[in-house]
Amino acid sequence: MDKAQWKLAGRGSTPARDKPPNLRGWIYAAALAVFCAFGDAGAQDKGEGFADAVITERVTSALDRDPVLKDTHISVETRDGMVHLKGFVNSMAQVERAGALARRVEGVSGVRNTLRVTNRPSRA
Repeated sequence: MDKAQWKLAGRGSTPARDKPPNLRGWIYAAALAVFCAFGDAGAQDKGEGFADAVITERVTSALDRDPVLKDTHISVETRDGMVHLKGFVNSMAQVERAGALARRVEGVSGVRNTLRVTNRPSRA
């Protein structure tokens, strides 16, 4: 179909095959596709996983700054706002203090405290 026939058919001034590709439209379409494909991944990084990493860092920092607990070996893990404390301390008072410090951190929904006291006599 030539340009004259195209015009007579009521399809505008030129057939689509004669128009240069709309580069701006392709860029928008590509950007939209990338956003849709990876938009949720970025939101997830800053969602639960991001918050858990921040909570872990804040609890670890609080334990390291505490004069009673700074020389202990406490591992902190966080999942969905629940903090898990693992490791060894020197007394039951330190176990309780670590749990109390972790509970005070913003974003903590609960604390699972499995700290163990070193050199504690066995009950057996």
